Amino acid sequence: MDTEILSPYGQKQHLVVANTGESAIESLKGLGDEPAYGRNKEINASSKKDLMANIGGMLKNAQHGGGLRMADVDQAAAQERWATFKAAYNDKQSNKFEVLGEVMSDEIWETLGREGFSNKLLAIQNIGKGATGRVRVRRKDVVAWQVTSDVKVQENRIRQPWVYPPEFYIQCFILIEDKEIEQSSADILDEKFQDGLEAVLVREDKITKALLDRSISAFNDVVFYTNFTPTVFTTIRTQVNRWGTPAQNMILAWDVWDDIIADPDFVAWWDPVTKHELVLEGHLGRLLGVELHTDGLRYPTLQVLNPGEVYVTGSPITVGSKVIRKELDSRAIDTYNQGRAARGWFMHTIQSQIIINGRATSGAKRL
Repeated sequence: MDTEILSPYGQKQHLVVANTGESAIESLKGLGDEPAYGRNKEINASSKKDLMANIGGMLKNAQHGGGLRMADVDQAAAQERWATFKAAYNDKQSNKFEVLGEVMSDEIWETLGREGFSNKLLAIQNIGKGATGRVRVRRKDVVAWQVTSDVKVQENRIRQPWVYPPEFYIQCFILIEDKEIEQSSADILDEKFQDGLEAVLVREDKITKALLDRSISAFNDVVFYTNFTPTVFTTIRTQVNRWGTPAQNMILAWDVWDDIIADPDFVAWWDPVTKHELVLEGHLGRLLGVELHTDGLRYPTLQVLNPGEVYVTGSPITVGSKVIRKELDSRAIDTYNQGRAARGWFMHTIQSQIIINGRATSGAKRL
């Protein structure tokens, strides 16, 4: 029913996993009788259909309960953690508060890599200081979309072997006011950690989604459906495969899983993933060799897909790239000189994103 993992700041945190049906709500509250996974950290199920139903229950409870990650930290550890944070916040002489920000930015960056769509769909390039960020184009007669800033997507027709996508910042301010420290008796670091994820992870995924929305209709047809059936799946999969770029990834909104569970053909095709932690990171298994991913198990504020949205892409090297100039960096700041009693951190990353081959993307939307 629950398991312990390390929280973003070194303390153990319970993850609640629900069963299906009415008992799912009870399990989310910690009242369920049957554990959802065994000692090997695999979700318990008697068949593939039962496993799909269990995952469906987890998705529904994430929507109704505000996300599956629910803090249930030992009180003594929580008090010690709270005292450590307050001491760092009030210490103006040492670098303890800055170190806290560095730990938080590292955890945000790690979560971005595990759960973010960009790292799953696009090829990752890390470049150093002074290096030129460029992406090789394997097929020249394509239309590409690149991000010129974090709010603008530009279309380009490619005729050369290399493109040089412009770089942009993704940045956020995480501020904690003095009155929050004085008024709160709980650990607010988790809340600020979610604020950082919302500013960084969601922003990056929305940029990737904007690129996909522009590219899926360039060479392929967007499929509109009422129920997500095997015909819809094979259609959008075939639209990618027919260009010689085998479909590899599919990202889907949380409600699409209900349609997949209901169809016996999907059950027969499904290659399951049983590891509890992988499911919590949004990996739902495979259909005919296509990896399934969702943001349905995130907190509601961290979700980017609208209900009924589905995207299929080829292998990352055929789709596009995310070029990282600078990983997420943290700097301790305060706003006392601006007349606001608050301390916090400014975080930013420098990157570029480009989809270089619209043929390798397709999508479907619910009517």
